[in-house]
Amino acid sequence: MLVLAVESATELAGVALADEVGVIATAATSRGRQHAESIAPSVKFVCDRAGTPLRSLKGVCVDVGPGLFTGLRVGIATAKALAFALGIPVVPTTSLEVLAQALCGAGAAAGSLLVPVVDAKRGEVFSACFRVADDSHVGAVQVGHVGAVQVGEDLVSSPEDLAGSLSRLGEPFVLGGDGAMRYAEVLGKLPGARLASAALTNPPVEVLAVIGVARLGAGLGIDGAQIAPTYLRDADARIHWEQRLPPASARER
Repeated sequence: MLVLAVESATELAGVALADEVGVIATAATSRGRQHAESIAPSVKFVCDRAGTPLRSLKGVCVDVGPGLFTGLRVGIATAKALAFALGIPVVPTTSLEVLAQALCGAGAAAGSLLVPVVDAKRGEVFSACFRVADDSHVGAVQVGHVGAVQVGEDLVSSPEDLAGSLSRLGEPFVLGGDGAMRYAEVLGKLPGARLASAALTNPPVEVLAVIGVARLGAGLGIDGAQIAPTYLRDADARIHWEQRLPPASARER
């Protein structure tokens, strides 16, 4: 079962090819927000490197956010185009879940609390809480020998508000993601906090690919037309436009 993964929620633009045995080939660009310029060539690169034509794909897995607006649009449009052209399903996965599963693969013990944090720009972060489950848990995706199960909603907040919530958890937790790195002075010094390696700054496309294979094998792929980005807030362009408009009462005169 051959799956192509497309990761574009953060600064990293990556593509990976995987099957039930593991990851076969990857390509990634981690600086410059070159999502539009690098995703399509990366798809060709990983397929050529693996000696696999696109028609051999059984599904596409894509990170639907939250994350960068432009990056998400590029990644999701690529996944939809491939799904439509090849007649294959799409597996949507969030950036926060990919980070949480990566934290599992980095050695988090069963029962540990994981807090992936994505930089939302404008002084905000996206975050969620996950619990490391054992292999038998229905909601766990196998990445290494454990899997993470989400125990709270995806949230958008200021780093300070997130720090306030985490300080009330009453147990140790592991932080990962570019938001955790950027606001390490606020989040990393909280009681019980442990900051993951800088290698987990962005959602790893290899982990996304492993999730895609597992979920496609479980029959969880859906029609590409149903895929939509998870923004959690309005796009910057809309916010800036609304700030330029006069109050509603003035427009009605």
